[in-house]
Amino acid sequence: MRRIAIIFPIIAGACWGCCGVFVRVLEAFGFNNVTITFSRIALVVVMLGIVIFFYDKSLFRVDKRHLPLLALIGLSGYFFLNYCYNVSITSLSMSLATILLCTAPVFVIIISSILFSERITLVRVICMLAALLGCILLSGVIESGGLQWSLFGILMGVGSALCNAVSVLAMNEASDVRKLHPLTVQFYGSIFALIPMFFFADYSIMGSFIIQRPLTSTLFLIAHALVAALLPNLLFNVALNYVDSSVVSILASGAEPASAILFGLLVYHEVPTILGFIGIIIVVIAMIVLSKSDASQNERSIEGVQ
Repeated sequence: MRRIAIIFPIIAGACWGCCGVFVRVLEAFGFNNVTITFSRIALVVVMLGIVIFFYDKSLFRVDKRHLPLLALIGLSGYFFLNYCYNVSITSLSMSLATILLCTAPVFVIIISSILFSERITLVRVICMLAALLGCILLSGVIESGGLQWSLFGILMGVGSALCNAVSVLAMNEASDVRKLHPLTVQFYGSIFALIPMFFFADYSIMGSFIIQRPLTSTLFLIAHALVAALLPNLLFNVALNYVDSSVVSILASGAEPASAILFGLLVYHEVPTILGFIGIIIVVIAMIVLSKSDASQNERSIEGVQ
């Protein structure tokens, strides 16, 4: 399972990378950022509720002492992450906001070494720096010739990375340490994320989108929730049971922008620049090296136990 789990964060990052395909359609119709996130998370709660009801109703039960941790996962990873990132996009160049978000693994590596005694190995640091370099090339910041920036925007961009890191570490605590089921973690985390968004979502635009073409629009929203939230979050959560949180974060952070470029090429025929292609190659190589290195370490640790 450890060998298989190393692939999960890569798949999760690839799923998050295709979010832009859904977001562009919803934004063109008139959805704002909060409403897009709300429609996605609300459907995740419904789908998870149905799955848990038929799979194992005991997963609905959760100890009160776990609620603060689940609230931290939902608010940090699903709500504040999106809010900080969206604000940074309006205050900074898109490329700079993307780069700041991609620094999340740095926080994960440092904090996880303190809280969970995860080793800061040379391979992990090199792969993290390589993935960050690849993200910089993918972002187009070098070709842009200049950056729009502000101190507030940079703080919000760093805040988005920090929220991402906090969410990863909180999920690691919930799944790997407290042994909460991934379905339980995602279900209650999503509920907590919906609470602040409930007051700001545009329900009229959601209704108009569904009424226009009821079947097609409903299936589109379900696919958006499934591909952009439920599946990647679940895979990411499961991976934390078998792989160190720093490795999971690096793999997902590298796969997301690379897959976004590829989906842009396939769906919208947006051909990346030469530096963009180089960035993809660097990210892929970094993920392969990190995956093989971590897998070999796990094999050695298992052999040592035996």
